[in-house]
Amino acid sequence: MSCRSIRQAVSFPVVSISPSASSLISHHLIISSFQLFTMENSTGYLSSDSHHAVNLGMDEPTGKFGLYLMTIGAIALVYLVQSTLTAPKVFKAPFVGFRSFWEPRFLVGLRFSNGALKQVTEGYSKFKAGVFEHGMFKIARNDSDILVISNKYVPELRSLPDEKLSAIRGHIKNLLGKYSTTTILLESDLHTRMLQTKLTPNLGSFVGTIESELEYGLEVEVPKDLQEFKQVHIYELLLRIVARISARVFIGEPHCRNEEWLTTSIQYTENLFTTVMILRRLPKWTHPFVANCLPSYWATHANLATAKKIIIPIVNDRRAKEAENDPEYVKPVDMLQWMMDAADENDGQPHKLAHRQLLLSLASIHTTTMSAAHALYDLCARPEYFEPLREEAKQVIAEDGGWQKTTLNKMRKLDSFLKESQRFNPPSLLAFNRIVMQDMTLSDGIKLPKGTHFAMPAAHILQDDDLENNASSFDGFRYFKKRQDPEEANKHQFAMTDNNSLHFGHGKYSCPGRFFASNEIKMLMAYLLTGYDFKYPEGKSRPVNLTADENLYPDPTARLMMRAREQ
Repeated sequence: MSCRSIRQAVSFPVVSISPSASSLISHHLIISSFQLFTMENSTGYLSSDSHHAVNLGMDEPTGKFGLYLMTIGAIALVYLVQSTLTAPKVFKAPFVGFRSFWEPRFLVGLRFSNGALKQVTEGYSKFKAGVFEHGMFKIARNDSDILVISNKYVPELRSLPDEKLSAIRGHIKNLLGKYSTTTILLESDLHTRMLQTKLTPNLGSFVGTIESELEYGLEVEVPKDLQEFKQVHIYELLLRIVARISARVFIGEPHCRNEEWLTTSIQYTENLFTTVMILRRLPKWTHPFVANCLPSYWATHANLATAKKIIIPIVNDRRAKEAENDPEYVKPVDMLQWMMDAADENDGQPHKLAHRQLLLSLASIHTTTMSAAHALYDLCARPEYFEPLREEAKQVIAEDGGWQKTTLNKMRKLDSFLKESQRFNPPSLLAFNRIVMQDMTLSDGIKLPKGTHFAMPAAHILQDDDLENNASSFDGFRYFKKRQDPEEANKHQFAMTDNNSLHFGHGKYSCPGRFFASNEIKMLMAYLLTGYDFKYPEGKSRPVNLTADENLYPDPTARLMMRAREQ
């Protein structure tokens, strides 16, 4: 496959911008600050007033040019010292994104922040063309160098223990650790164990719970006067419903309907990612100073304090009732109770249980909402899929006499559409993030030093014609067709992973909540498809995806026309 054909195949439509309205403001502040050093109409250092310009005894324009050189030199010196002292020694793969040998890394990192797709595509294209040895290249994100490696290494890496290769440290590093309140995840894998050993095996028993909260959410959140098409803020609608369902499963009734909790669980993620996206655009040594000046940073901590105020009394009340040994007391069946029962003395502290509940919301609410939003945007762009998906949903619900644990598994066309929508609108260009904890040698002799941060080009792998037939064409039933082969019937599902399908990870550290998310999205989509009609407003089309570094997002400001269907 030629470099040109790969560039054509990788067709994610994106615009470089931050993922929320609040981060848009932050984005412009950063760019404005950077432009302060490069603006063409300034007459002096940090001054646009010619009478107060600082020229250090030099004439215009010599003084201005000299100041530019001094500023650039100072920045370059800081970066040189910083990178020399702090950067781990990584495999010497070539960088992508540099326009010349002399270009400051800071500028390359800024371009990655706003144009990651171009850089990763360049690297993948050269790898496919045989330019890069071993299929490896490096990208210069402002907070870290990332080694991008081929998915051919998945089989030997997928099951390595945390002592050798850490997935959780890769995620925490991407979230800038202490600046995002996520370092608690290093203390134990409590929430992961509960997702794997409690929630996933019991998903069938939660179908009725999800259905109940979904119906309540639709009743509360959907506008009432939808006899005719009405323009709705669809992302906000989906976000509120998903937050309600997640809260029902995570903390149970009646707390799941606490408006303060719903607002906090939504805002926590928004504030956290705003902070991370701003800091990622700046060198590490600035983070302690800049973070303390960010409203989003303090808002994140305020959200955490609110979560503790809400959850700690729930934990204490449940423990008090359990201590009474009342035979009529029945333990709630939800994530919070499972975590309480399984936690050791440290993890079982009420404030830590509250913190982990908020991190569960971080991992579930917005990611699920984004998948549902992408699917609706794609459906409205390809309305020929509406009726087949509606008919499938009606048929399997009728066959099962309502929603059963088997119903969702029978929605194979919907499952296929969700997987194809994710293929074209991935949550990230990169996946399988890992930090090397011990010097290691790969099967082909490549040595990866301790501290190496690597990832795999998950989005480009699924857009590669050598790996996926007609990869550049959207086929909503692509995976449904594959499953018609009896030997493939149980493969190619939305929540499943393999060596090529890496958006949920793969192996020992695959996303532990992906099966819950899949059920939640499919039930939500089935309700929306059978209950409502959707289309774009007159003159509008599918909104372009937004990007921040390697992450992709649906446009949260987009509107759809929505109308209740006659039942």
